[in-house]
This record gives sequence, C-alpha cells and structure tokens, in this order.
Amino acid sequence: MRWNGLIALAMLGACTPTPPAPAVPAPAQERYTARGQEPGWALTIANGRIDYVGNYGEKKINVARPDPRTTFNGHRYETQRLIVDVTHGRCNDAMSGHGYADQVMVIADGETYRGCGGERRADWDN
Repeated sequence: MRWNGLIALAMLGACTPTPPAPAVPAPAQERYTARGQEPGWALTIANGRIDYVGNYGEKKINVARPDPRTTFNGHRYETQRLIVDVTHGRCNDAMSGHGYADQVMVIADGETYRGCGGERRADWDN
C-alpha cells in the first residue's frame, strides 16, 4: 500500500508541466577585436557584422554576424567564408608581446590563422 502511494506521487511529479526554455537572447551589440601576425590580420565583431582584413589588407571578408555557438571554454562563429573560434585563455601577441584575454583562430576562405583577441591584459605582457 505504501509503495503505491510513492509511485502515485512520482507519477504526479512526472505530469507537472516543464517550464518553457528561456528564449534565445538577441545578438548583443558587443565590440570584439582580434589580431594576428605573419601574415598580419585583424578582425572586428560589431553592430551585427564580422569584418576580417587579412594578408596585410589584401583579403577582406565582411559577413553578417551569426549567433555564436558555445564551445569548450569559448565560442564559435560560423559562416560560409569565415569561421572564428574564440578560446578564453592567456594569449600573447607574437610581435608586441602584449597580453590578451583570448586565443583566436580564424579560418578565412579555408586558410587558418591564429592570434589574440578580447580584453588587453597588461599584467600578462611578456
């Protein structure tokens, strides 16, 4: 008899409606910059766009900013021509030695480049 009551309570709990999942937030109007060396490249994410300038200005890719996908310790933006992987963790610029909050990998038209981005961290300078 006692088990029947426990089973009934468990079944009643299973029938309780699940609250709806929170709505996906609108894209933030953040401004994020990243840069790398050899060949020099720069990336800006702002105002719903991703702007990439590579090979010392010879290659330019401007695309609408997709919603980021969460990855291990960071996030990833994917478009047809441009993939941007941001991994939170110390990064030092190869030329200046300046420290930044993120390691950034960019795949632009199939070519991979690595550099640093996010908040400048003077306490991490080489």
